[in-house]
Amino acid sequence: MIASKFGIGQQVRHSLLGYLGVIVDIDPEYSLDEPSDDEVAVNDELRTSPWYHVVMEDDDGEPVHTYLAEAQLQNETNDEHPEQPSMDELAQTIRQQLQAPRLRN
Repeated sequence: MIASKFGIGQQVRHSLLGYLGVIVDIDPEYSLDEPSDDEVAVNDELRTSPWYHVVMEDDDGEPVHTYLAEAQLQNETNDEHPEQPSMDELAQTIRQQLQAPRLRN
């Protein structure tokens, strides 16, 4: 079993670019179609580590879905980001949904 370092609803930063993001899903290993040669996923060690579906904002403040290896992310220690309140709201909404009881039919 592969353990992931980050959880759904957690805020993270891109290690190299510094972009703030929110994890919306986790794959235990790289699961997209065949990567192109320039993608980091061609590395076997990275392919078999957890990969994360992350929502970040582009330069215009629009949400962008990205797919990143665990090695590309670092924990975000701040809970509030006045420069990107939509990322805080998204993280809070996801965490609330994960905690809310679900009714079964």
